[in-house]
Amino acid sequence: MELLPAPEGAPEEAALARTSRRRVRVFLLTFILCLAVGLAWDLQRPALYRASASLLTVAPPEVDQQNVEADIQHVTIQKQRLLGRPLLERVARELATKNPGAELPGVDEIRAMLDVSILPETNLVELQAQGGDPALLSLLVNTWIESYLKLREEEVAALNARTVDVLREQYEALGKKIAEKRAALNDFRENNQILSTERDENQILSRLKGLNESLNTVNEEMVKARARLDAVEAAIARGETVVPEQDKRAYAQMVQRAQELREQVAEMNRRYTKQYIERSASLKVIPEKLAKLEAKILKSQRSGQDYVLTSARQDYAAARQTVESLRKQLEDFKAEASEFTARFSEYQAMQEDLAGLELLYRELEDRLVKVEVTNRAKYPQLQVVEWAYPPEKPIWPHYWRDAGIVAGVSLAVALLMVWLVNFLKPIARGTGRAGLGITIYPANAALEQQGQAVAPALGKNSQQALPGTGIAELGVDRIARLLENADPFARQLIALLMSGLSAEEILRLEPSHIDLEKGEVAVPGDPPRKVGLAPGVVDWFEREGSPWLAWSGKDHFDREEIDARLQLAAVDAGLAESGQIDAELLRNTYLLYLVRQGIRLSELETIVGTMPARELLDLGRYSPAHAGKPASEVQLAYPLMA
Repeated sequence: MELLPAPEGAPEEAALARTSRRRVRVFLLTFILCLAVGLAWDLQRPALYRASASLLTVAPPEVDQQNVEADIQHVTIQKQRLLGRPLLERVARELATKNPGAELPGVDEIRAMLDVSILPETNLVELQAQGGDPALLSLLVNTWIESYLKLREEEVAALNARTVDVLREQYEALGKKIAEKRAALNDFRENNQILSTERDENQILSRLKGLNESLNTVNEEMVKARARLDAVEAAIARGETVVPEQDKRAYAQMVQRAQELREQVAEMNRRYTKQYIERSASLKVIPEKLAKLEAKILKSQRSGQDYVLTSARQDYAAARQTVESLRKQLEDFKAEASEFTARFSEYQAMQEDLAGLELLYRELEDRLVKVEVTNRAKYPQLQVVEWAYPPEKPIWPHYWRDAGIVAGVSLAVALLMVWLVNFLKPIARGTGRAGLGITIYPANAALEQQGQAVAPALGKNSQQALPGTGIAELGVDRIARLLENADPFARQLIALLMSGLSAEEILRLEPSHIDLEKGEVAVPGDPPRKVGLAPGVVDWFEREGSPWLAWSGKDHFDREEIDARLQLAAVDAGLAESGQIDAELLRNTYLLYLVRQGIRLSELETIVGTMPARELLDLGRYSPAHAGKPASEVQLAYPLMA
């Protein structure tokens, strides 16, 4: 519990002024000291400069040539050579020549100062030197490039001379080899009577080719003759008419004439009787003509069939005889042709060997001419894209940036020191008594408190009591601990009290008054009202899908039982003021929560029920300046239960 302290006087204002001056002194002293140390460290660091140059490690392409593709292996090798000790020793000698008497770095120091960076997917390298002397850095990089150029020129000249000697030696040896091969080829051709380099132009192979072609042709004719014979025999077996080609027209005419006579006989038999036909000389001659014509057709069929069959058999026999004769000739000539083919194949292989040597000879000749004509020693094999220049600004350290960091750190340390001094300073005790989360004022202190502004923040550990009533409110942190440690019985009580119900209304409440679907409680009373439950507490009143109250069906449940349940929850939560916590305290905490949001007092009764006008008037003293809001614009659910 804490009583309201009396207004502060002049001694307290003087103490506050002394505290403020002490804070300023601590802040300035710490800030200036840290800033001085940091700036001294920042400015005493030596500046580091960098000079760089770009170098193309291959010969630049000519105007009519395409760009050279990036050779990663070549560029990597050149990087190693640029950083190699032989080249760096030459650089050291060149520097000593250019600056006689000056104190210059040694080879190991130069190696530590230099670096080579390869630009990705290119033949470009960037040569860099870092140190404290800008003029020496640019001179060092340019001397490095000049020494590398001279080294490359010497290597190219030596390599060019060695290449010419090797190519000329290979060229002369290959020429002698080609002459020997050509002489051996001519002797082989004369000894084996090879008249032409073309395979088909030689007599033996030409004759062999002719026999093969003739055999193929006769085979085709034999197959056709056999097919014709089979077709004739099959037609005869089926009873079809088979006549020679030259007799087909005459045979077709006879068949047509016979058909016409048959039609005349049929028409005559239809129109006349048999006796009439026999007595008529012009009519009875028609059947006689038909009989003679049919006999002639039959004779033509038989003679034509014999002729066609005999002709097909003769053609097949002649073709088969020709095939046998050609096969015998081809078999007799095969041994001689095989021997010539082997010799000719050997001759062609010798020709191919000679052609390969001649091709190699021409390529070697072209290389020799190009090496002799293109004197690489006269042309640079690399290109300096950009020479090095003395750097104007250091790359490290960043004095201004680091100075800003030092200032920021100094400010943070100064603020931390001020907080530490205030934390370690003993806290003066006031005239009131220290409370544990609840503040109660006597009823006669109402006039003294009307002018004070009550803090509306819910995060404070305690709140001031309602003026003139002696009723306190509970801090939000203690309500949170109360809910965390409460059993379902106490949790339902807290939820209903923090929703605006009084202890008397809770005693009259039944499970049927709870609508879980709408999240509402139908509060019995005069007049009855509906109070919405916070979304976070609806599940507390549900069991097996139906509304449920923890005290439903209990024999002994009254106002004292409600307060006892709440105080048990406070004991479990470890609240020292557990004996002061009851239903009225929690309900008034909710009333203050609504009033401080600026709710219209005339609408407050629709939420919490009928209240005396005096209590409403006392609550109105805690309304903010922008009070008068309707209930629809106010957050009705307590934050811990939303």
